[in-house]
Amino acid sequence: MKGWAALALGAIRLVVAAGIILALAYVLSWQILWGGMAGAEAPFHLHLIEWVATTFPNLPWWYPWDGMGVSYREAYPLASHWLAVAASHVFSTSLQGGAQIVQFALMPLSALGLYAFFDWRLRRPLAGVAASILFLISPLPWVEWAHFGLFASWVGLPVFMPVVIALDVFFHAWLSGDRSWRIRAGAGGYIGLTTLMGIVSPHLLAAPLLVAPAYALAIPHESARRAWRWILAVVPMLWIGVALLSIFWLGAEIQYLGVVRSHWAGAGTNFDINRLSPIPLSDVLSLSMFKPADLGSLYSLSPAVLLPALLGAAVAFRDTKARAFLAIAVVSIVFMTFRDLYRPLFVVPGFAEFAITAHRPFQLLASFAVPTLAAIGLLKAPLYAMEFLARRLRSYASLRSFAVPAVAVVVVSVFVADVLGFAGRVEGGSRLAYGPSLATPGWAPDLNDIWERHTSAPLVQQLLDPRQWRAPGVGCDLDCPGRLQSWSKLGATFASPPARAELNSNVAQLDMAFHMLVGGGITHSYNDQVIPSRELASWMEESMLVDSGSTTKAQLAAALGIDAVVLSKTQAARTADYLQMGWVQVGSDPVALVNPQPSGLAAQWQSGTSVLVVGRTQASVPALYNFVFERATTGLLPFASAWLVRSASPYIDDYSDADLSHYSGLILLGYQYRDQGTAWSRLDRYVRGGGHLFIETGWQYVDPDWDLGSAPAVLPVASVRWSALDASERVQVDGAGDPQFGRFVYGSGGWGASSASSVKQGATELVRVGNRVVAARWHVGGGRVLWSGMNLMAHDATSGSPDEDQFVAAQLAWLFGPSAEAGPQVAIPPAWDGGDQVTIALQPSVGPSLVMLKESFFPGWTARLVTPKGSTSVDLLGTEMDFMLARLDSVPPGSNLVFTYGPTAFEETTWVVSLLTLAGLILWLVRPAFIRRGRDHVIGSTQHVVGNLFGGLARSLSPSGEDP
Repeated sequence: MKGWAALALGAIRLVVAAGIILALAYVLSWQILWGGMAGAEAPFHLHLIEWVATTFPNLPWWYPWDGMGVSYREAYPLASHWLAVAASHVFSTSLQGGAQIVQFALMPLSALGLYAFFDWRLRRPLAGVAASILFLISPLPWVEWAHFGLFASWVGLPVFMPVVIALDVFFHAWLSGDRSWRIRAGAGGYIGLTTLMGIVSPHLLAAPLLVAPAYALAIPHESARRAWRWILAVVPMLWIGVALLSIFWLGAEIQYLGVVRSHWAGAGTNFDINRLSPIPLSDVLSLSMFKPADLGSLYSLSPAVLLPALLGAAVAFRDTKARAFLAIAVVSIVFMTFRDLYRPLFVVPGFAEFAITAHRPFQLLASFAVPTLAAIGLLKAPLYAMEFLARRLRSYASLRSFAVPAVAVVVVSVFVADVLGFAGRVEGGSRLAYGPSLATPGWAPDLNDIWERHTSAPLVQQLLDPRQWRAPGVGCDLDCPGRLQSWSKLGATFASPPARAELNSNVAQLDMAFHMLVGGGITHSYNDQVIPSRELASWMEESMLVDSGSTTKAQLAAALGIDAVVLSKTQAARTADYLQMGWVQVGSDPVALVNPQPSGLAAQWQSGTSVLVVGRTQASVPALYNFVFERATTGLLPFASAWLVRSASPYIDDYSDADLSHYSGLILLGYQYRDQGTAWSRLDRYVRGGGHLFIETGWQYVDPDWDLGSAPAVLPVASVRWSALDASERVQVDGAGDPQFGRFVYGSGGWGASSASSVKQGATELVRVGNRVVAARWHVGGGRVLWSGMNLMAHDATSGSPDEDQFVAAQLAWLFGPSAEAGPQVAIPPAWDGGDQVTIALQPSVGPSLVMLKESFFPGWTARLVTPKGSTSVDLLGTEMDFMLARLDSVPPGSNLVFTYGPTAFEETTWVVSLLTLAGLILWLVRPAFIRRGRDHVIGSTQHVVGNLFGGLARSLSPSGEDP
């Protein structure tokens, strides 16, 4: 059968298969369409869907309401949310209805792709129907998006089988030497569809990439040598194509995550098994019945799928395609269940940040590979048995006309018995063991009440009697009204939306969708991967919600603009701290309090104090700044006294005199330099010009001058030598003994310090241990210097001494206190224009001003000072909790500071690269001869140039000057 007849028959088969798949999928998951968006994380994704809808079909650049400002567009996949909004428009539903349609479509579309693979590529439509049914009743592909609500991570699921189909087309064309349109269509389809999958669900991107090398096992034995060429040459070329076509979204995400890593003190390469989701092998293999109270048992393939897959494993010794899928299935299950296998991957930059999602590509591969293997086994095992009989029974040929249909009947019977016997293997036996409940915390569907009509009718009658059915439709029924009522109650917690509230996932629904429910913003983000510094975010969370005391809470609230807090039941004891601070309680379930005097989300400070923190720890540069910021917020350096600035480099001599002159003060802790003389002379000029300097030389092996000997002129001591202090010696602070000061003990010995015998004339001795001075200060020229050789901040942090806390705070106040010219910090409400531009109306000033916008600082932010006479570009710095700081020399009346977020030059370059790749790919698909001519021309020109070059070189070396 050829031509239109074959095409028509194939279309009829596809329609019939689609009808079967859609009917089964509806029976299994009609609750999605009737009961609201599925999954525990539905509120988080609904709030993103509502935000995407504000500028649809465009995507907003910046989201000011989550995590103190994040760019979901660059750091989180929004294609699935865009699809939900599009579906709501196409089907005229609510935004939640659009999400329900997208969620419901995932499984039938994925199953239809599996059927298409069997029909179009293996020419086995009946096996394709079997594979699709096994896929639908397997719990593994349902669990994370339907139960946990990982919407964005799994909307790309239906793209996987089209990728495999395209790869299969390319593979067989390559293997057979076919260089027609088929090989180009296969390669282009694989590259394009894999890119599409990465756009929609980046966490699944590794799955189609891993399928390509696995196809080496599908190469027949007689062509086995070509396997190495496939793996080492062909597959890398496909991957390069995917990378170049994907760079337009990968580049932005890499840039965004690069900033996250630059602000994160975590090593990032250390193996941490706790960052990986544990999935027991016994659960994946369904060695015991499903347990309704055990969420881990949701990660299962079901015996109904695994048992026929064993037949597929048996035939894999003869069937090359089964061999490839067997390898995919085994490797996927192994990587899902043995977390130590990920250890080598932790050396990949950024892997640790996403390690918790590392199992998802393997989960997807197993979800498709095992049903595929099962269907191949059901199909091929009887055929191979028939061949075996044919070789041994003389009468087989005469029975062949009877045996073929008989085997088909046996296969269908075995398949039906398998599904009926093992698909309901659940404790209690009244539910189908295909996966999680889609609407309630229990399991679904209930075989005794498949449509939840509270009927006693038999299952067969419920399925075959149309009067029992739930008619197809999209709405908010079942327990959905209860959820909406709960959300409405949470939304009414505050009389007016807070500008920025502090809470965490203990108040889960508010944490996921605070802006959607309440209307304000939060410091936290349910998706913590988009937060610039998780270390500082953890410090803030512990200080505001867990630890007792009000000092750090007040400092963080002032620095971050926090004007509300929500406490869970386990955090309710902290209510007393906020009441002591003068906050007002406005809710009890959960406990909610508001700040009657918030500091606002933007501030201007005329002649304000900015302090640059320079240095690093043994681990990283961010760790040093984070440590200083944390110590400052305990009251050692109040927000009202100085604003901290994150440095770009730990090296002193990387900053020019002009660079340093912009700062009122410097904190050098764990500092570095490339040239000692240059660094110290630069610091000397900085201080004599009026700068204020805190310098620590007592961090052994980190500060380069911990055992310096003769000290530079800017220090208040003449020399510094390293030694362990005698812990039994008397500690003198400001010339008097202080027995309550922190002890100078390290382990079983004395605390190591870079100490001096005395201070220079005119300097003030601050701390002496026995006969050694370990801290001093003095005035130099127009500036001030505070020196420590005792690792002052670290010693204070570990000593637990209130006296030492007060001492350090007093010294930093002497050093960095606001100047007499400084005005008060003035809160200014930022005015947002859409989601990517914010304006701050400034107060006029003839002198310099600092302006802080309390939004996270990422590449893409720019600022312009707009005055009545024009506008000028303003440089931005990272300050406080990774916010944006602008320094202005003066502010004319009527001026505004306008911040804008948009694509960087790097991102725009990636767009160009991706577009050129796409254009080249299309040209190759449509006009391959043009590409070949261009390639030949480049090769010919290169050979001509190289030939002339080497020919000329040879002539110049020849004694006669002729061609050799």
